[in-house]
Amino acid sequence: MTIPQSIGTGNGALPRVILFDIDGTLIRPARRGQYRELINQMLIGMFGTCGRISEVDFGGRTDLAIYREALECEGITVDEIRRRLGELEAGMVAILEQLSTEGDVFQLCPGVRELLDALSDDSRFVTSLLTGNVEKLAEAKLRLVHIWDYFESRGAFGSDAIERDHLPAIAAARVSEQLGVPLPPEKFVIVGDTPRDVSCARHFGARVVAVASGFHSAEQLARLKPDAVLPNLTGARDVVNLLASI
Repeated sequence: MTIPQSIGTGNGALPRVILFDIDGTLIRPARRGQYRELINQMLIGMFGTCGRISEVDFGGRTDLAIYREALECEGITVDEIRRRLGELEAGMVAILEQLSTEGDVFQLCPGVRELLDALSDDSRFVTSLLTGNVEKLAEAKLRLVHIWDYFESRGAFGSDAIERDHLPAIAAARVSEQLGVPLPPEKFVIVGDTPRDVSCARHFGARVVAVASGFHSAEQLARLKPDAVLPNLTGARDVVNLLASI
């Protein structure tokens, strides 16, 4: 992924960086139960147990946090999980490759491709990612639905930190370095479908748009007082105007 030389508004203003969550915001699983079962089998093969992963709330969590909570009851430390992160990433990507031979693994959420097209044609914006997925898994998921190449700048992933609240600062540092200019928090907009997307944006000082395309309703998300709540990402022109104005 590379940053276009023309990035910016043309009047010297800094671009606005849109940091998209993945699961529930950009994509939905087509076969959630099958995917989860294969993840359990992978963990048993690596660690001899999948712990209490069936009890863990995945929503908005980083993969490191999910695996720590699932496995710590079996005496497996987060340091050991980090040491084997490469194996975990490879295993998860292999599961997606296996599932993809049998049909669609994910579906795009409503309006996603049209919005990404509109943002890619608008020099006021840089599109990137802020996701709980480990980096190679994030790429594999988005390649399966053919939208990986829309993301011009490297953001932050679930392999970068355990707590999601720490991801916006990591994404901001990477994007600022790639652009060659330090961007303040208010130049970032996090777009996500869970309460943790809202809380991590507030922790950093970014703007946040909550999207009710996952498991949380618009009413539930609105109680958290994000800058805006949308039912989904349809209506590209209106969403672009909102992202520019908040």
